[in-house]
Amino acid sequence: MKKFEYKCIRLDYKGRGITQEINLLDIDGKRVKGWGSSSNVPTLPEMLAALGNDGWELVSHVVNQDNVTNGVTFHYYSFKREIV
Repeated sequence: MKKFEYKCIRLDYKGRGITQEINLLDIDGKRVKGWGSSSNVPTLPEMLAALGNDGWELVSHVVNQDNVTNGVTFHYYSFKREIV
């Protein structure tokens, strides 16, 4: 039987998200201020490429728009990869 591990990512884009720069990034429930050895948070394409290179597969993406109360739109990404 195959076994998997999972990664949950929540993010909010800078501004309207046109440049796909990430403002807030939470990975597995922890706020992240940088990515890997960098102190910079990546853009969405950079992050997805890095996760794909590490064997993570995107399995879902959900948007929660809360502009009325908090003025943010959070994107929730779920990834999985097989444990070998």
